[in-house]
Amino acid sequence: MSSDPSVPDARAVAENIDSKGLVFGRTVVSVANRNKTPKKGKLGFEYAEHCFIRDAITLTLASGGKVAASDYRFRLKDQLSLTYGQINGLAGDLYGTYDPISDGKNDRDRSARFVRAYNTLADGGPCVPKEAMDILAVLQAEDPSVVYAQLPDVSVKLELITFGRSGIPAYLGLAQINWDHFGADARTAYNAGHSTAIQKAISGDLDGAYAMNAFADHFLEDSFSAGHLRTPRRLLHKSTDITADACAKYMHDEDNAIGIDAKNPAGKSWTLYGDKRTLDSVNEDNKTRCVDSVQASANEIYKAYQIKQAPSLANYQAWTFAPTLESANAHQTLATLFTFKNERRKIIENRKLWNFKTDWWLWSTALECKTSGWWNYPITINGLQNIIPWSAVAVTTPRVWHIHVFYQQPGGGKLQSEHLDGLWGGGPSKDPIFNAVLFTPLAALNFNGGKEVRVYYLDEQYFLQEYCYSADQGRWFPGELGGMEIRAATNASIAAMQYTYAEGGVHIRVYCQGKEGCRTSSRATLPVALSGSSLAAVAYWKNGPQLLVYYQTDDLSIKEHCIDEHGKWFPLNSAYGIWLAKSHPKFLKSLKI
Repeated sequence: MSSDPSVPDARAVAENIDSKGLVFGRTVVSVANRNKTPKKGKLGFEYAEHCFIRDAITLTLASGGKVAASDYRFRLKDQLSLTYGQINGLAGDLYGTYDPISDGKNDRDRSARFVRAYNTLADGGPCVPKEAMDILAVLQAEDPSVVYAQLPDVSVKLELITFGRSGIPAYLGLAQINWDHFGADARTAYNAGHSTAIQKAISGDLDGAYAMNAFADHFLEDSFSAGHLRTPRRLLHKSTDITADACAKYMHDEDNAIGIDAKNPAGKSWTLYGDKRTLDSVNEDNKTRCVDSVQASANEIYKAYQIKQAPSLANYQAWTFAPTLESANAHQTLATLFTFKNERRKIIENRKLWNFKTDWWLWSTALECKTSGWWNYPITINGLQNIIPWSAVAVTTPRVWHIHVFYQQPGGGKLQSEHLDGLWGGGPSKDPIFNAVLFTPLAALNFNGGKEVRVYYLDEQYFLQEYCYSADQGRWFPGELGGMEIRAATNASIAAMQYTYAEGGVHIRVYCQGKEGCRTSSRATLPVALSGSSLAAVAYWKNGPQLLVYYQTDDLSIKEHCIDEHGKWFPLNSAYGIWLAKSHPKFLKSLKI
């Protein structure tokens, strides 16, 4: 790495980097609790009870009895009561000190640093119980079955909860000095905490040892997140230059998204992912290995309590399940973005190129990554994607042989392809027409005799929005619907239709599944729909406009609703079941424009 040059554009991008975007904490996700028998839901399907990944283990108590970690709470100071998994989820990323554990000059110093970090949670004062519960409420706010990209950005919430606490860093402050969570430093931090917990177990305090070990296991689990294995985090940090941290974040995100191959000490290989891929089925094997590793760590605590003897550091059993750093850093399909020799991939857009250079700068590299588009979701080994996977698609036909098709690009922008008089217009629109939340539902229709096109979508706060194109004006502009502040469910669909009355006038109705507890205006309410149900709406003329809406209910049948001449909705027989008589005060909203 060379001394940073005076590159105005690069420095400008550094000034615009938001520290809230430089969070390296692993995604807190659930796993199937293998200590619990699968349950049957009301639809007859079996489902596994989920818990924090660390609560899926079994703990052996002082009596010799065994208990699911999710069912056992540790009583810390000031009436703070947490499970093994909750302690683990709060450790490191949310509770810690200004002194990284791995920076200790010897084993004793590292153990002392670990204890101080642990005590910020276990003995942090009377404000900790409420603060910890508030944090856990944020971490557990979403169902793990929801696709990761639709989860809310919790960084701002966590920073607000932890900001201003006395003597210890807040959430974002800990993220700036978090090399304890990466590579060899993570192993050093775990070993320091695990050995300290073992000594506590030998002294006879099994519960205290388990609680301490739960904190240490956070650093163990970092070795099961792809972006934490080979990123040279310690090297990519400067206290006066946030672009160093940004470079580390780019490599972290790239490895997590694309995945890296690694082996455990026994030579068994698998692919690891992280963050936005943590919930994907391709990461299930990795999560299982992680749970096995945490179980081995807890078992070692009980064994030390029982036989009053500590194993040697070289024989810590948790590492027999973990990927080795040597295998993670070995030559593989995805070339590392940065090396521990202060090298950078020569061509950052060529993710298969194992060719590096030493004459590079933090400022310009951060700028190149930021502006390349290669880190827009979804991150793939082959780079830029024109369309996100599972994009919603909407189509409308202003006139014969004139078609508008709308879909979403990475980053949230909406693109348009247009078919006119038998020919497609040469591909998607060059620039996005407007931006929406990722994976937004879409609906589109034409209006005013085909002179206008209207597209309906959800913005990043899940408010229902309208964007319009006028042929007369030759431009796109926001419609009036957004001003109504109607918030939809995060898994909502949208349907739209237009119709006319005998006395004239064209009307539009837009339907979406609303968010529970949100007040909306100018709406008619239909019976409850299955959460995430698709919607369809149609209008035709028969002694007046006939408006029909179709959706799915909890019994999995498709229902049909029609509006009468007085503007009231009533059920019809559907092709796949008879209407339920029960109604519900919320959910489907009909918005008359």
